[in-house]
This record gives sequence, structure tokens and C-alpha cells, in this order.
Amino acid sequence: MSTTDAYPGSMFSLTDHEIWVLTARHGERENGQVATWIMPATLVPDRPRVAAVLSPQNYTHELIRESGRFVLHLLSGEQHALLPLFGLHSGRDVNKFDGIAVSRTSTGLPVIDGCCGWAECRIGDSMSLGDRIVYVADIEEQKLFSGRQPLRKKEAFAAQPEHIRQQLEEKHRVDGERDRDSMRIF
Repeated sequence: MSTTDAYPGSMFSLTDHEIWVLTARHGERENGQVATWIMPATLVPDRPRVAAVLSPQNYTHELIRESGRFVLHLLSGEQHALLPLFGLHSGRDVNKFDGIAVSRTSTGLPVIDGCCGWAECRIGDSMSLGDRIVYVADIEEQKLFSGRQPLRKKEAFAAQPEHIRQQLEEKHRVDGERDRDSMRIF
């Protein structure tokens, strides 16, 4: 099964999520990860909030949990090369920021240059689903760059070399098997 069609026979197979990268820092440690389950969490325009659904297995989650903050980046169509860097490798093993342009928020969190926009978020609440943590976070600072189009999942996968697509699909399969045993039963 292809991760571009991770839900065959389901209405979710019709979706084409934007590709987001969340970055976080705690002390001297920092990291980032790909996320596709991101959405606005309010209709109130002067108090923006997001919901982010993340795996508690990821190093980035550890930093977010410890710091209570993250930066959300909406990748642009030209940033498809970041998918394997932030989606295949653990920050426990590699420095994901080596060789890419990074600036900083006013609080020192890493911001990936070239994205459609970014938002620094502070965790307000969370809920464990076992295999995932749902974070609700207030956006405290954000910047939007006009003229850039968001990178979407199908486009991002199509732009990858075959061996990278296979690695992403295998990671998706292995993570799904691991996560099945962690799912909380309601």
C-alpha cells in the first residue's frame, strides 16, 4: 500500500494533506519532524489556535512535551526535499538542521526558511490517544509569506526518488504496526 493512498476504500483516501514541519527546542537540544495532522482549532481570529496530532515516539514530541512550545511551518511546493530529512531520520541520530537555512523566533526556536509561513505555538492542553498525542496550542507569533503555494502530500511523494518513496512507505507501515499496540481503547 502506498502512503499516498494510506486509507484505501475510505473517504480519507480522497484527501491530500498539506505537509507541515514542527520544530522544537529544549535547552540546547532541538529537532523537527513532518506532520500532516494539523488544523485550526478556533474560529476566533484574534486568538488563533491549532490542533496538532503527533506520535509520542518521536524525539520532537519529547522536546515539545518538555518545553511546552513548537514552531509550525507550512512547507512550500519547492521544499519537497525536506520530506526525507524531517520524515525519515531521528534527531537522536542526526542534526536535521545541518545544511539548511534556519532563522530563529524571538524566543530562540528554529524557523526553517523558505516556507509559506510559520507560527510559534504554546501548548494549552493535550490528550493522549495512546498511539498519538493531540495538542491544542495558542499561536503567539506568526508570519505568512505571500506568493508561495503549500506542499501537499501527493505532490511531495511524487517528487521523491523511488528509493525514498519506498523508505517512506516502509516507515509508515512499520510505525502503523508499532502504533496498533499503543492505541487507547475508549
